[in-house]
Amino acid sequence: MRKIFLLIISLSVMLLANTTAKELDRIGMNYALGQGGKVQDYKKAFYYFNRASKMGYAPSEYHLGVAYENGYGVKENISQAIKYYLRSAKKYNKDAQYTLAKLYDEGIKVKKDKKKAIYWYDKASKHGDMYAKTDLAKIYEKGDGVKKDLSKATKYYEGAAKKGDIEAQVKIASMAQKGKGVPRDEKKAVEWYIKASKNGSVDAQNRLGEMYQNGYGVKKDLKKAFSLYKQASLHGNAKAMNNLGNMYANGYGVKQDKVKAYEYYKKSAKLGNIEGAYHVAVSYASGQGIKKDFKEAKKWFTKAGNAGVQKAQYALGIAYEHGYGVKRNIYKALEWYKKAGDPNRHPLRVTKTSTK
Repeated sequence: MRKIFLLIISLSVMLLANTTAKELDRIGMNYALGQGGKVQDYKKAFYYFNRASKMGYAPSEYHLGVAYENGYGVKENISQAIKYYLRSAKKYNKDAQYTLAKLYDEGIKVKKDKKKAIYWYDKASKHGDMYAKTDLAKIYEKGDGVKKDLSKATKYYEGAAKKGDIEAQVKIASMAQKGKGVPRDEKKAVEWYIKASKNGSVDAQNRLGEMYQNGYGVKKDLKKAFSLYKQASLHGNAKAMNNLGNMYANGYGVKQDKVKAYEYYKKSAKLGNIEGAYHVAVSYASGQGIKKDFKEAKKWFTKAGNAGVQKAQYALGIAYEHGYGVKRNIYKALEWYKKAGDPNRHPLRVTKTSTK
């Protein structure tokens, strides 16, 4: 019995010795992810990655870096993680190159080093990593650690967008729409918004809706705009909710419904959209879609006003000047009018004139 056991062990060792590095890495990944009939076990995953890395296999060296960085099956050790990331990166592994770039760019686990970040982003970008292209684009757009260069930023955004990076697709669309870094081209903007939307970008769905609503780069289609806003709204986009509120309030692409308009404005405002907050305030002030309530109007105008919405600031000036939902206070009225940048509205001057 003992001989049979030793024979099985010997055969297992021989088979493992003859297993390729790629196969060892595959087994390691199965243990790491709990797939391929394996129960998730980070220690076993580490064992197989380590065996493959000793054979010089770059992907396994990268996986060991991930293990050391996050403490998967081994004690967390960022120095060891960097060592294995570097080994893998020098063998042209783009995942390792991008990870090194991110670490040096963010400076959370290692000392921030923009030069090293740019160096590794560039390497990963040249090896086809679309996320590296997008991050490089951001760096050149902002001039973060390098001289600001919109031309280079555009080149990297376009490269990432063509590779399928959604963030880059939305960015290129926005640049084309505004004429920033590239010639203004609303049709091109629509094309990229459509691609990003199909790839799952909720932001792109909302922006595409705005293009259809206003007829920018595409034939005006209010029903299409409404449909796109609806889709984006269902995925939690606050701007789309505010836009839906506008559609219902004005009967654009849908039957006018002030109650639904208020409901969407409120949903948008609760998610932090300041335009939504302003529209909620207007609903309360005018009694459209909800019972008129100046105190509630003042609350929502204040939220929007403090966030810099000039229309809300002006409305608060009127509220304090006339005592709508608040105690009349000429000085607070003046303060809000000044924030709104309205030099012609001056309650103190009006008050002085009326006492003569």
